[in-house]
Amino acid sequence: MNISNVVLLLPVLTAFAIAKPPTEESVQGLYEGSWKDAAGSADTEVRVVAMGKGTFKLLARRKLDGKIVRAEIDGKTDAKSRAVTFWGSISGADSKASYKDGAISGTIGKKGSLSIKRIERTPPSLGKKPPAGAIVLIDGKNFDDMKARSGEWIHIDKKDGSIQVPKGGMNSVKKIEGDYDAHVEFNCNLRSTARGQGRGNSGFYLANRNEIQVLDSFGAVTYLGGGCGGLYKYKNPDVMEPIPSLVGKKDATFNFASLPPLQWQAYDVEYRVQKGGKKALMTAHHNGIKIHDKVELNHKAGTFHFQDHGNPVRYRNIWVLEKK
Repeated sequence: MNISNVVLLLPVLTAFAIAKPPTEESVQGLYEGSWKDAAGSADTEVRVVAMGKGTFKLLARRKLDGKIVRAEIDGKTDAKSRAVTFWGSISGADSKASYKDGAISGTIGKKGSLSIKRIERTPPSLGKKPPAGAIVLIDGKNFDDMKARSGEWIHIDKKDGSIQVPKGGMNSVKKIEGDYDAHVEFNCNLRSTARGQGRGNSGFYLANRNEIQVLDSFGAVTYLGGGCGGLYKYKNPDVMEPIPSLVGKKDATFNFASLPPLQWQAYDVEYRVQKGGKKALMTAHHNGIKIHDKVELNHKAGTFHFQDHGNPVRYRNIWVLEKK
């Protein structure tokens, strides 16, 4: 080989030597595709959860012959090849798969296969405009009806109207006395090495002081009501999904309605005071999925609060419509 050919090859060899592994953000997320094994073939929905330091958890779910079947395998970024591979047991068979360009494919046993592609699911109420008469609490422009406890609004994005929850949190100004509909959009940060309450933590306090938790609960477990959409330390969402390796343990489920961190999510809440004024019924949808249905709460007039828990959680398009 002459010197000119060697020189031409150097950039290629250099690029190969410093090739970077796929980012956590690009690998984690929702996937859809097919899961085929000795029991049969069916469509599957998969959650790939970033667990930190190049590791992942793959949680698969499918419906076969009228029954829900689940699987869980681990993933890791190889230090030398920089490739992300998954391995473990699916349906009792040794399985191995690899990630490439937004897709994961591999084998299940000798004849089975897993073939899935990453998707981004948009909540049906995302971007919902405030109706006539609504109080707009956050739109990234006017802050007359929301107060930052620190007195300072931070990291305002004028393009999408979002803000980072300020130090100490933020409170609505107007006192809410009775019935209302509320809409909240939020985006949890990614903190993959953290667990439980350390992942993308904030909180949406209703006017009566019950908290609907805001947390990165994508494929992640925590205690009663502590996960995203939970009524804090009181009630889990109605759509909890088990993690196979944790079945039988106290905390073994996560909110199936949760989307991955760094993606916008939405809460839609209906709050109705009951006769006598001491109780209220609350119904909530998370990303279009009903997670609480007419849950009875103690009624109390008050303001909304959005908690600062040391995570750069973002909010936008927050409004409340009082029902007369």
